Amino acid sequence: MKRRTFLETLPIVGVGLGLWTSTACNLFSNGNYKGTQRVDLRIISSNPINIAQGKRVAFGWPAIGIRPDDSIVLKPEKDFPETNLFLRISTAQETWDKKLVHVKIAGKDTTLGIIDIRSSSVLVPYELEIDKKHARSIKEHGLKLLLEASEPLWIFDQQSRDMDNGSLCPHFLATTEEHGSVQDFLDRFMSVNSIQAFGWREGTVLDGLWQLYSQKGEKKALEVIKKHFKLFFDENKNLIYENARSIPKLNQMDGIESTIPFATLARIDANHPILKTVVKAWDTYTMENGMVTDGMTRTAEGCYTVAYPMAVVGRLWKRKDLMHKAMDQLRHRLVLIEGGNFYLRYNEREKTFRNWARGAAWFLLGFVRTISELKEEFMDEEITGKFREGVDIAISMQQKDGLWNCFMDQDVAPDTSGSAGISAAIVTGVENGILNPSYNKAAEKCWMGLQDYITPDGFLKGVAQDNRGGIGLQQSDYRVIAQMGMGMMAQLYAFR
Repeated sequence: MKRRTFLETLPIVGVGLGLWTSTACNLFSNGNYKGTQRVDLRIISSNPINIAQGKRVAFGWPAIGIRPDDSIVLKPEKDFPETNLFLRISTAQETWDKKLVHVKIAGKDTTLGIIDIRSSSVLVPYELEIDKKHARSIKEHGLKLLLEASEPLWIFDQQSRDMDNGSLCPHFLATTEEHGSVQDFLDRFMSVNSIQAFGWREGTVLDGLWQLYSQKGEKKALEVIKKHFKLFFDENKNLIYENARSIPKLNQMDGIESTIPFATLARIDANHPILKTVVKAWDTYTMENGMVTDGMTRTAEGCYTVAYPMAVVGRLWKRKDLMHKAMDQLRHRLVLIEGGNFYLRYNEREKTFRNWARGAAWFLLGFVRTISELKEEFMDEEITGKFREGVDIAISMQQKDGLWNCFMDQDVAPDTSGSAGISAAIVTGVENGILNPSYNKAAEKCWMGLQDYITPDGFLKGVAQDNRGGIGLQQSDYRVIAQMGMGMMAQLYAFR
């Protein structure tokens, strides 16, 4: 079964070396270049392997696997300026371990550094900064990537014939810029290259795109939403994706975190047949007390991944029962704020992940989006009051640079995704009359701080990795580029 792809074919970025004029080469070598450009890398040597049985690469995009202790060799497809270089590769399979990619100049002993990939979702770019002094040698010899890991690493290896996903294929970013602009961010976000694994990651991206369209009138954002969905649905409206283990799914939900994309889908196609499957899944996940969860644990994610899409579908379908059930999901999770602290998870024995920034973002975004969706139907002072309480708690832990640390009350590295999500919730609360406009000051402070984390080509870095490695990984200074963080940053921008 084939997925539907773009209606149009976009040109591949990249020009062969033979097409570059001597003038351009002299410009590069004389050090007069200024700006940012992508230089695609072509794999010229590898030992191909087959993907593990029962698994699949997203969208059928070209990908290559590297065995442990094996290597590939890449060469640039065009000349490039001798300036700051960032080598980029992107994951084509879900990973739950640590993989180290040793980067060397091919045929030489010169080691350039290591790309450290830990507990990664698919469709995530990783980068290594390379000193410009190595540029000439790289042009001549190329790069060798050697994998140190217990299992193979899969990366996208060349651009799709149907679309420009080049930012997720091996390339150099050659740049004289330290940061990108807001426009760079918007250009990168409103494209196929902001795609994420289906579920909470992609749902966050889709929500950001929808807010850009609905609040800013960005028609391109609506076009990109449709293009993203065409990657996950075929011509017969069948949902096709891979779960967190790269196992194919067909018209199935994969837990409560998989249902947030349907908030956006319902907005553009309220009669889509998959929505009935989603509602049935919520019924399946419903406990005797009415809480929708994968087990007995109450999670902050459920505020955003269940209550919010349930509210959207309920409003569009004029289903009072779904609307009330959506509010009930928030009510079940009121216990996640206690004693001036946020908790990600709660069960009968303990509360865990205290003051994790992204957990606070899930809580606050879920509350404010659900309240905003249903405010014309009914308001619940207990729920709106808990949202305000949560905002005040978060602001009390905001750092001087406007961001929030990954664990907001600890001296650890900040998390741009959690910071953007918290601030997006604040501005949405102000916009909907739940918060006083004075609260925008905290969100604006965060917005200014986030701009230091925009890469020269518009991605967002400084994101705490997926929560697969436990508290230890979250408390470390390990941070990544992640489009799901861009989704929350776009939601913040939409209400500015």
